[in-house]
Amino acid sequence: MRRSTAASWAACLLAGCSADPKAPAAALPDLSAHRWQHRVLVVDTPSADAAEYRRQRSALEAAAAGLKERDLIVVTQSAPTFRVRLVGKDGGVKLDRAELVEVPALFALIDAMPMRQAERTGR
Repeated sequence: MRRSTAASWAACLLAGCSADPKAPAAALPDLSAHRWQHRVLVVDTPSADAAEYRRQRSALEAAAAGLKERDLIVVTQSAPTFRVRLVGKDGGVKLDRAELVEVPALFALIDAMPMRQAERTGR
């Protein structure tokens, strides 16, 4: 991944990443049990057989160690369209995309967050 990609993801975070506002979005599931404990990647998919979902799931499974290191869990739910949302430990939506999210870019986004930086330095 190029450094500019990581920087653009960080800029996107600060600007409030969002997918097409006209696209239908499923409501987020109740994530209150994860607040302040985990970051949650909510993956909406029309079916478990959808090509986008299978590719996203495969990429995430290949990066299991990185998910664990970042306290990131994946929740899948049925929805009319494919969508990926990252919910921070504070419960706020940090990323909302109606397309596949590359794992290195996802990790760069998380690693740029102040809470993650504090975790890495032991504060």
